[in-house]
Amino acid sequence: MSGTSLPSDGSTEPVAALRDEVAQLHEAVRSQRDIGMAVGLVSARYGCSTEQAWRTMQRVSQDSNTKVRTVARVLVATHDGTAGADDAAVLETFVDHLPASGWPTGPWTGEDLAP
Repeated sequence: MSGTSLPSDGSTEPVAALRDEVAQLHEAVRSQRDIGMAVGLVSARYGCSTEQAWRTMQRVSQDSNTKVRTVARVLVATHDGTAGADDAAVLETFVDHLPASGWPTGPWTGEDLAP
């Protein structure tokens, strides 16, 4: 943590700052987890290396003006079948920027990749 010591006057300002810092760190961990999973999903879906998958996600992010962490979260949620209406709307803003074969709109069953 930041090493901030609590004041002896009973002020809660440093406590609030520490709570904010912890919340930001938790969000960063979630984002990194989603990004890692999305890179793996993109790599598997499009049969490319993880480096190519990462570059694809960066390009999609830039072309659609969507943060990489949002692209990742939506791809993972769509893959898992946990995407809500908001996620579906976000997916619509960048799905055309994905490679030509598109992205499945529901939970992955393996059928969409069958030869």
